Amino acid sequence: MSATEIIEAPSISARILARLCGSRLDRQLDAGAAAEPGSALDAHMSRLRSKAHREHLSAELRRCGTAVLCHRVVSPRRGQVDVTRVRDAANLIERVEERLLAQRPVSPRGTAKLRLLLGNRAGPLYSRGSGDLCADLRAVLRSL
Repeated sequence: MSATEIIEAPSISARILARLCGSRLDRQLDAGAAAEPGSALDAHMSRLRSKAHREHLSAELRRCGTAVLCHRVVSPRRGQVDVTRVRDAANLIERVEERLLAQRPVSPRGTAKLRLLLGNRAGPLYSRGSGDLCADLRAVLRSL
């Protein structure tokens, strides 16, 4: 970096906006958007790269697997994970967890894809959702 280059850190308002609009920014990242230095998207990308956020996402994935292991035969509640899909994708879930917890950096785009998957109650992770969980997890791994 030359002496004339200035690194513009995201302002407090950009960081707040990034927290409030996380899902929208995840969709932008998934679509391949580039961040302007100091923007809300830049702040969001920094957060997605952080070790703390990666650990948080890994714990969320682990909870999905635990829900399958502890599944009891009861009437399904709204938002409950799809036991069969999660059981079938257990190996991929474990690989995503390992990648998130690895010392290597991750791509914010891959992390955004995972956040979209976890947050989509109509997606393949949840009992009332549709889609292919294994395919989505493979896409997350490729992007990470």
